[in-house]
Amino acid sequence: MLRSRLAAFLLLPLLSSALVSDQTVMGQAQTAVSHSTQTLADLLTIEPSASIFYDYARGISLGNKLNDKSSTITVLVPINKAVMKLAKKP
Repeated sequence: MLRSRLAAFLLLPLLSSALVSDQTVMGQAQTAVSHSTQTLADLLTIEPSASIFYDYARGISLGNKLNDKSSTITVLVPINKAVMKLAKKP
């Protein structure tokens, strides 16, 4: 049991750095729109790695919240590669 904990302790930094390199921070692609007028929908539109999620979100009520400038929500968006690896698609 101690060996497995030690192995996990030693491998965790390596695994987490690999996962961080696959993450995309939304809003890095700059457009002519200022940050004060951007909605989450605007950011998702210009981020090609999140297009599958945004297609799903527009189909449900979440799409309305993404377009609402007064909405204060946090969305963790899976990249297209992660959605494609799902056994069952939403």
